[in-house]
Amino acid sequence: MDELNIALSELKINVGKYIELAESEDVVITKYGKPAARIVRFDHEPWYMKKISEDVTSVQQLFGTLPEDMSLDEMRAERIMI
Repeated sequence: MDELNIALSELKINVGKYIELAESEDVVITKYGKPAARIVRFDHEPWYMKKISEDVTSVQQLFGTLPEDMSLDEMRAERIMI
């Protein structure tokens, strides 16, 4: 993604323009020539509302770190021993 650097004084004058530009590129606001803030595109859909791919099973969702060489029963037995 591209990045556009603008001075804080320029942002104050044309804030609407830079909000629109943030839809396609990050806008870095500088203060005295140094980066001070960034305007980024707002994601309207929260992370918890995004769909998980249909090909991911519930076991993969719950045990994403389950080693490939360990069965579900072995994992249960290990958790019971703890």
